[in-house]
Amino acid sequence: MLSFQEERFNQVGDEAQALTRAHWDEVEAVLHGEQAYQLDAARYAALEGLDMLAVITARHGDGRLAGYAAFTVLPCPHRPGVILAALDGLYLAPEARRGLAALGLLRRAESCLTARGVGLIQYSSPASRPCDALYRRLGARHTETVWHKTITPEEVR
Repeated sequence: MLSFQEERFNQVGDEAQALTRAHWDEVEAVLHGEQAYQLDAARYAALEGLDMLAVITARHGDGRLAGYAAFTVLPCPHRPGVILAALDGLYLAPEARRGLAALGLLRRAESCLTARGVGLIQYSSPASRPCDALYRRLGARHTETVWHKTITPEEVR
């Protein structure tokens, strides 16, 4: 059984290191290349200090971290008066991916974000692991497609 709750990054950051590494290896490395991954804890702490980070965790019954949904929270640049929460990372350890665990985690996230005044949630997923069905089940609608291009200083010249 999993429990879902909002937690402070400074309380889960060290514990999350193993999960964020597993997340990178399983999902992101295929898109961005094998590289030494290290969570930028200082940047997350800085965002949290500005009240611009929301971390909702999934925990096993024994208290071990099983997953997370992390959102950056900021005023929406093209919708005045609306607070936007953009999904930064979503991951459940393989043993936690049973039943409706991801749905439960994101529903709890939506509840926590609503309590913080968020009026718009932006969900995303890597091309290698689309979450379309999950997001539709939450009531989200497809509004855009995002592309990334890595550039080097030599290409800019």
